[in-house]
Amino acid sequence: MKKFLCVIFAVMLAAVAAMCGCSMFEATDGRDGQDLNIYDVYEATNAEREKAGLPQIDFLEFISDYLNYNFEYDDSKNLQTVINRSLLSAVGVVSDFSFRGSSPKTYAGSGVIVELDKSAGDAYVLTNAHVVFKKDAYPQTATSVSLYIYGNDILALSPPYIDEVEIVNYAISYDLALLKVTGSEMIKTSDLRAATFSDEEQVYAGEPVFTVGNPEGMGLSATVGIISKESEYIALDFGSDEGEYYRTIRTDAGVNGGNSGGALYDTSGRIVGIINAKEPGEETESMGYALCGSYVRRLYKLMRDGYKATGSEYGVRRAVLPDDVYGYQSKAYFNNETGLTEIRDDVYIVKNMGGFKTGDAMKHIKIVSSSGETVEDMDVLRIFNIEDALISAREGSKIIYTVSRNGEESQITFTPSFQNYL
Repeated sequence: MKKFLCVIFAVMLAAVAAMCGCSMFEATDGRDGQDLNIYDVYEATNAEREKAGLPQIDFLEFISDYLNYNFEYDDSKNLQTVINRSLLSAVGVVSDFSFRGSSPKTYAGSGVIVELDKSAGDAYVLTNAHVVFKKDAYPQTATSVSLYIYGNDILALSPPYIDEVEIVNYAISYDLALLKVTGSEMIKTSDLRAATFSDEEQVYAGEPVFTVGNPEGMGLSATVGIISKESEYIALDFGSDEGEYYRTIRTDAGVNGGNSGGALYDTSGRIVGIINAKEPGEETESMGYALCGSYVRRLYKLMRDGYKATGSEYGVRRAVLPDDVYGYQSKAYFNNETGLTEIRDDVYIVKNMGGFKTGDAMKHIKIVSSSGETVEDMDVLRIFNIEDALISAREGSKIIYTVSRNGEESQITFTPSFQNYL
């Protein structure tokens, strides 16, 4: 079996030849490409695909599709490479809180860089709301937030910090917070990179994954495991009587206090979730939970774009379809082609509303922005496909539902209604 490093050497040779006819880069005197490596080419390819509205591809797909190189590789070596790159997208989060009648307290968490401008020293970082919010604190948000990066966390109790951190927004309803770093000299001189999200709308049990986080505040590290359950709801106590419920992915990858806000990755290094909880109890093992990447990747853009809850300093305002309008029935079956046990939801309308009629079967959802751009276009295979897609709607959007009625398909267009989620 060929070792992965041997493949990289061969591919880099192929890349040099391929670049001679590539319009993505411009050479002048033959020296421009002297520091180019295969990862630069890979990242540039994905950047061009994004501009063209095409989905991101993982590294091995890039090698196969763009360089026409077929090979066997050492899985363990490949995973090690992916994990090591992902360490440079992770941050430790340190939040300080004040309390009435007691001393200030400091809490540790994790985060992941999702947007990065190294030349300016700017970054957007995702973490959990409960890392920067405490119900019994005064004020309830952290009085200060600092970050540290891999390589500077050897002495995790007192590393060099990134202090230029602003809490852009947080939503307890989703246990998600967006942080912004501006003008950091540490970022300018680092080898940090932004992580990317998987564009898959669902994951499956048994898929290998890994986490990168800051367990017990002792520095950034990685753990590996699998997806144990692809979708389930858990409750977290934010100090309210009823608690909050979240749709999550369950994993057996090691999760400890301080991992909250760190990313759960697939083996291509793409984010499939944000760690937010573990099952408590000394007798319970290997039950960690992550917010599903399918809605996190949409929610962070909603937060970034300033869609705060009306009249509030935090929370999000998003499009909804009232949950008393539809119901569903689920069925699991084994797909011989994919080798996966897949769950499908039959989503149906339970009362007349607008153009909907009782008994309509929901088949497809499409969202068109006020400028005419299609921002969502997906089949409704699971009930959460509707909920996730609606996060992408903005004021002025059109939502087009395709339903099956009496054996025939019809399209129903709605102007979205919006609701605050704090």
